[in-house]
Amino acid sequence: MDLKIAGKRALVTGSSSGIGITLAQMLAAEGAEVVVHGRDTARTRKTADSIRREGGIAHEVIGDIAEEEAAIAVAEAVNRLGGIDILVNNVGGRDGGFAHTSWFGVPAKSWINTYKQNTVGAVSLIDRLVPPMIERGWGRVINISSAIAIHQPPRHADYQSAKAALVNLTRSLSKSLAGTGVTANVISVGIILNSASEPEIAKTAAALGYQGPWRQHERDIVMKIFGQTVARVGQTSDIGAPVCFLASPQADFITGAHLVVDGGIA
Repeated sequence: MDLKIAGKRALVTGSSSGIGITLAQMLAAEGAEVVVHGRDTARTRKTADSIRREGGIAHEVIGDIAEEEAAIAVAEAVNRLGGIDILVNNVGGRDGGFAHTSWFGVPAKSWINTYKQNTVGAVSLIDRLVPPMIERGWGRVINISSAIAIHQPPRHADYQSAKAALVNLTRSLSKSLAGTGVTANVISVGIILNSASEPEIAKTAAALGYQGPWRQHERDIVMKIFGQTVARVGQTSDIGAPVCFLASPQADFITGAHLVVDGGIA
């Protein structure tokens, strides 16, 4: 299927690592002109260079969008490049990382910082990059949330709440964009294999007594431990495919949707 996004301009936040790299690369492979974003200049350039080596067009912007001033600077840099048609809010994470697993004892400051990182940064960019889409009569906002927002395990409550807010605000945004030609959708992502998650999967497997490489026990781990109904771990391309589709004119009739891509976690 021709997704008809060749020549469209897309910003993928957090595309210097993890899922974001694949999202940027897959959009570029479909012919989109991609703005790669990250906080680290070298990693951001590495993603952009990988796109350029494949014949794609890529630009780079740097900044920590959790901070409003930096988010404004990123938006201004994007507008100087000619603006965008597609905004993929992929940045996420948890203040202090995920080592602290208890629901209790998370400082209020960490709740605030986690919310800023996952939600406020996305809002800052939406506020500055979507109005020009409205003026042009076409655009796409795709927010990347997490399946943890709907499954609510008894840990990482600050991260759960921030990602749940992203789901909620996407629906509200879609209503505010009625009749403009701009759509807003959200994807909640399950357990996806990447350089950050693989060591955690291996650690979980070892802690549960699985011997040898975790890949030998992949079916058991994802179905019995993670509760999936799909018998393999998720790949970054499993998220890239729906992002590319929702970014395309083929998805004109989809807005306000919440797509859960988690391998069927119970």
